[in-house]
Amino acid sequence: MQTPMQTPMQPPRSHTSHTTWIAVADDSRARIFQSRSDEPLRELEDLMQPQSRPGDHERHADAKGHYGSAGIGGSGSPGHHGTIHGAGHSAEPRTSTDDKLEAQFARQLSQRLEGARREGAYEHLILIAAPRFLGRVRAQLSPQVTKRLAHTIAKDLSKLSVTDIESRLQAQALLAPAQPRSQ
Repeated sequence: MQTPMQTPMQPPRSHTSHTTWIAVADDSRARIFQSRSDEPLRELEDLMQPQSRPGDHERHADAKGHYGSAGIGGSGSPGHHGTIHGAGHSAEPRTSTDDKLEAQFARQLSQRLEGARREGAYEHLILIAAPRFLGRVRAQLSPQVTKRLAHTIAKDLSKLSVTDIESRLQAQALLAPAQPRSQ
């Protein structure tokens, strides 16, 4: 008598299924968002480089030509003011201290993404950063995080609202349209 072939039970699907993290950063600020299936984009963390001098975030983002992204910011997120790009600012030369702080912050962000990967917090990662900083972060990512890197965008969108970031990602077909946000 033949016994029916048993198929092993499939493990339950992980909570990370269809979970994408979106890291939006510049050289002094990193915002981490989460996207799940058809839910609205949700901001999880807003990380600031602790050693940055007051005004560095705005100075670097606004310096004409600094990132080649003049005019991208401006709408801001709650508690942050929009800026006028190129008005009365000249590009200030970067110092070795600026470079060291930027490299340190890139390392901290990559370590945070690695820790979240080990915890199973996300399945896919989208990394959006000012071009120079994007290169620094990518160089610091572990091979395991790099495998989960679904897309990169070399633009500084760190000052945009959650809704604006979500709209840009949907326009590029990187996020599915979400259910309307509850007010």
